[in-house]
Amino acid sequence: MLIIKEVEYAVMILDELYHESPLSAAALSTRRNIPSPFIYRVLKKLEARDILEIRRGPKGGYSLKADCEKLTLYDVICAFENTFIVTECLKSDYECVHNNDFNCRMHRQFAWIQHLLKEEFQKANLSSLLEEDPE
Repeated sequence: MLIIKEVEYAVMILDELYHESPLSAAALSTRRNIPSPFIYRVLKKLEARDILEIRRGPKGGYSLKADCEKLTLYDVICAFENTFIVTECLKSDYECVHNNDFNCRMHRQFAWIQHLLKEEFQKANLSSLLEEDPE
């Protein structure tokens, strides 16, 4: 499974906002070196999933809306379409010529791996990922 760049950027943005908010898109872009075209796309998707909220005005910007104790990495990944697939044959609309009788060993193995990954991503809440390490 490949975590797409948008998800990586989303975690960077959430890290910044976890420690300081509100922040403007420009500030987030500069702090994490995220290109402008990406930052707005990522922010929009996170806002659409109620992970972030935006406040307009001179003291506005983006802030966390979701509770990071409940929000998981899986939730963040799912904010971006079709990113939680180990292999293309696991897509619901994919017609695999090797799995016509639903007896393909590779399909079953990839499905099991995807199930395990999903469980692990659902276990990891954002707070545990974003907390500062004690020194």
